[in-house]
Amino acid sequence: MRIPTKLVLGLAAASAVILGSYGLRELRKERKDLTDVAKHDMKVLGTALKVAIENALRDQQVADITEILGSLKLKDSTIDVLVFDRAGELAPHPFGSPGSATLVRDAVQQVNSSGESLVRIQGARDLSRIVGIFPLRDDDGTNLGTMAIMRPLDVLRADLRSETISTILSILSLIAGVAGVGWFLVHLYVGRPLKRLMLAMEDVGAGNLTASVSVHRTDEVGRLTAEFNSMVRELESARRRLMEASESREALETGLRRVDKLATLGQLSAGLAHEIGSPLQILNGRARALASRTDLPTDVRRIAQVLEEQSDRIAKIVEQLLTVSRRRAAHRSEIDLGKTVGPIVDLLEHEARRRAVRLEFERPNSPLKVMADVDQVQQVTLNLLSNALRATPQGGRVRLSIAASSFKTADGTHEHPSVSLVVEDTGCGITEELLVRIFEPFFTTWTDVGGAGLGLAVVKSIVDEHGGTIAVQSEKNVGARFTVHFPMAGAARGEEAVA
Repeated sequence: MRIPTKLVLGLAAASAVILGSYGLRELRKERKDLTDVAKHDMKVLGTALKVAIENALRDQQVADITEILGSLKLKDSTIDVLVFDRAGELAPHPFGSPGSATLVRDAVQQVNSSGESLVRIQGARDLSRIVGIFPLRDDDGTNLGTMAIMRPLDVLRADLRSETISTILSILSLIAGVAGVGWFLVHLYVGRPLKRLMLAMEDVGAGNLTASVSVHRTDEVGRLTAEFNSMVRELESARRRLMEASESREALETGLRRVDKLATLGQLSAGLAHEIGSPLQILNGRARALASRTDLPTDVRRIAQVLEEQSDRIAKIVEQLLTVSRRRAAHRSEIDLGKTVGPIVDLLEHEARRRAVRLEFERPNSPLKVMADVDQVQQVTLNLLSNALRATPQGGRVRLSIAASSFKTADGTHEHPSVSLVVEDTGCGITEELLVRIFEPFFTTWTDVGGAGLGLAVVKSIVDEHGGTIAVQSEKNVGARFTVHFPMAGAARGEEAVA
């Protein structure tokens, strides 16, 4: 059972007890008042009849008694008047039913013995009739007999019944009113706030730590709501700190793994360069010499060309390894990024036409300068465009654009002006599972065409060394978009370009 229902039922029960007790007391008081009035009226009537009958008995005027009682009977036929002699026997011609004498005979004997008047109420639940017994005396106090008056209490019972019904209806109305007002107040001040609080708790339980409840009150429910909001804010702050700590730990672990891989690469590349560098050059030279001889059979020259191509491939892989692990220090200068990458686009135009891919270059309207190493920026552009051309099928498009922009630091607290270099294609795209690994050394999806998995690793290393950022957006079978930010040369010039 809900708390508002319990409160309303408890309030209704308490009201019923209080109002019922009050109504019962009032009914008892009303009954006593009505019976007191009835007894008083009986005493007044009895005294008047007693004086008249005593005078008639002293004067031996029995006809006067008959006349008096007859007139009374005509006025109120419900009144029975009985006159008894000294011996307690009923006088002739009583103005009442014969059975009435039986009902009052004991009371008549009691009054004859005591000589005192008696007025009492008799019958079922003491409300059937009122009886008045009055002694008749001569002037000298001699007992002349007894007079009994009986009158039904139908009117009194009707009044009391009407009063009882009215009281009960009033009590029920008050209970219903108190319960209705109580329900409204409990719903307004307890039920509705608790419901809002419960819904907010359900949201928090579902993981929404931004849920809150508006507070417009200063009572206990308002303080409870304020404490709940404070608790949710603290939970959100704790979760944010945990997420930041988790992200920092993951970034640190990723960095450590990358450093470990680079260290391994350094050792491996140094060993490879030393162990196979010279033999590879000799092998490549002999293969070129054999391939250039026209006196040799065709199949021999074809094998020599294969040896030449594969030795060139091995030399290129060794060179990339040395580039990743022992890249020379960058010689930065203020360069126009658009002019720097232009020759790379021109260089790859022939490759794009051979693949039937449209290569577009969106040049900036004005020079956009960065502090960077020319060779390394061209290396970044060459690697990104080569990957894009390789991933784009015939009839596709590869687009390079340069524009003024800005990027945020890793902690997200500062924003720096930059020049963005964007390479986007309409190729096969990269799945979400592979996006997190594309910058790892030796990770490649082009093993079937001789990919070594070092191109993007070199790009990431160069961009990081220049203090920039690189981001990837891709969708399978739609295309990929690589965005590189190089810090702009001069904060003031960068802000002007962004504006």
